[in-house]
Amino acid sequence: MSIFTATVVTGQSWNTSVLDSKTPVLVEFYASWCGPCQMVHRVIDEIAGEYAGKVKCFMLNADQDPLIAEEYDIKAVPIVLLFKNGQKCESVVGTMPKEFYVAAIERVLSSSS
Repeated sequence: MSIFTATVVTGQSWNTSVLDSKTPVLVEFYASWCGPCQMVHRVIDEIAGEYAGKVKCFMLNADQDPLIAEEYDIKAVPIVLLFKNGQKCESVVGTMPKEFYVAAIERVLSSSS
């Protein structure tokens, strides 16, 4: 039984949750009809638990918040973006093994910017 640990973010909560966060933020862009997104959800949930306190994990439904998706040029889902100090600094496109997401997070955490 998995506890859902990634929080849903919307266009209304985007700035406060993502851009104004003092902690690095991971955002998974998904769509309800996207099968591969379900696999990515599980990985992101695991990561949310493992990196609690170091990285905030959110999910954004690209169909329900097209303006945010357009702003970051999201053309297909799933895609995971990482933000630090309000700036996009990493992206992982498609369904990837967990190591890809972890490597991107580690790069963000070790960067001094």
